[in-house]
Parts: sequence; structure tokens; C-alpha cells
Amino acid sequence: AAYVKSTIVTMDNAIDNLLYADSMNLALLKEVVVDFLAENSIASQNLDFTNVPSYLMKDVFVAFGRKANRSAKRGKDYDLSVMSVSELRRKLDEKGLNVDGSREAMIEALTPD
Repeated sequence: AAYVKSTIVTMDNAIDNLLYADSMNLALLKEVVVDFLAENSIASQNLDFTNVPSYLMKDVFVAFGRKANRSAKRGKDYDLSVMSVSELRRKLDEKGLNVDGSREAMIEALTPD
């Protein structure tokens, strides 16, 4: 969390920060970067995503979708796949479940059998 607070994400360093966050398994930094890209979607079009793995692009697309649907009502049927990592952790904590792990592991833990 301290590294995230001390990092300023810009268009010049967004891709590098995204790749670094992925390589070091820094979910909060990754979320900050993908949210930054979504909030700056027009400028993001000029970035080179060639070296970004496809599984990371999914997170970027989810953030873009989350931004587009931000006005959608979030009831109990709200799709877990478009929730931010922070939202997923909050839901896990509310249910007394482990809040650590990958985004996919958190979604799996919250998904009823």
C-alpha cells in the first residue's frame, strides 16, 4: 500500500507500472493503473499495449467497462467480474473470508456453488 501511495501514475509510466505490478503480484498497484487508464481512456488510445499480456488486458477492459457502467445500480446481483479488487476485498471481509489472493481467487470465493 505504501508503494502505491508513493507512485504517481502518468501516461508515460502507466504500462511500465502495470507490467511491474503484475510481475510482483501487486494487486493494488495494478488496480490503480488500470483505473487510471480507464479514467484517461482518450489518452490511453495512444499507448502501446503490444507487450501487455492478454490476461492483463482483460483487467484493463474490465476497468473500462466499470467506468462505463459506474452509474449502474449495484444490488446483490452486481456482477463480481466487474468489481474492483477493493470492492471484492470488502465483500470478502464482510463475509469473514480471506481477503488475500488473486482477483480470480476472490471471485471464486464469493461465487456460490
